[in-house]
Amino acid sequence: MRRLFKAVGAGVLLAAFALSPLPAAAQGNLWVAIAVSPSKLDYGGTHKSLSQAEAVSGALQECQLQTGATDCKIVASGSGQCEALATTPAKSVSNHYGVGSAATRDAAAAGALAECTKQGGINCITAIAVCSSDDPRWASPLPLPPGGNPGSVDLKLVGIWKLDAGSGIWVWQISANGTYTFHSEALDGTPPHDGTFTASNGKYTLHSFVTFWDDQGTYTMQGSAAVSMTGKLGTGTWVRIASDPNP
Repeated sequence: MRRLFKAVGAGVLLAAFALSPLPAAAQGNLWVAIAVSPSKLDYGGTHKSLSQAEAVSGALQECQLQTGATDCKIVASGSGQCEALATTPAKSVSNHYGVGSAATRDAAAAGALAECTKQGGINCITAIAVCSSDDPRWASPLPLPPGGNPGSVDLKLVGIWKLDAGSGIWVWQISANGTYTFHSEALDGTPPHDGTFTASNGKYTLHSFVTFWDDQGTYTMQGSAAVSMTGKLGTGTWVRIASDPNP
């Protein structure tokens, strides 16, 4: 399972605060910004800038570097808050995107998804969600996505798990609503991703919304605090660090 996440985009921190940022009043003074190319739906974001100008510059550069888009523009920036961008899957339709701003990552993503749908987007997904409170050493995690099948996940797997990645940890949240989110808190540049997840009777399936990746395999519980996952690219043991905050 460790190699699985490396294949799709591949100081330990308790991941709960990263998945659910503090209210805006308690966040730091770092600036965030998001840029998007309306024609290609390439995007870029930053969450670790000391000024608005630095945040804007970084987001534009990251957007332009994806495929060389020349029409990248800033669609969100701020300090002490969260910003999110939602697009159509696989960047399928130009100009179909939405932006949301809020005190929490989930609320910002919900606003972005609603705006994307309002603009004509079909099956919109959260492409990026950045918060001023995010640790500047790591990429910002994604919120749990919609679209899962409640009751499709073995309740023993519901929760937040970590895997030793050498320079830090990988964090994987599995929800009872049939979705997951993954992000890295290691110095490996692995981007966050999310999607749907099912598990029962020692077998699981995984489908990513933001990468071209599907997997299936087996899992073996090691008590209630660890699970060995074996997918098509390898085996790894994940250790529980929190119960699911969204049962």
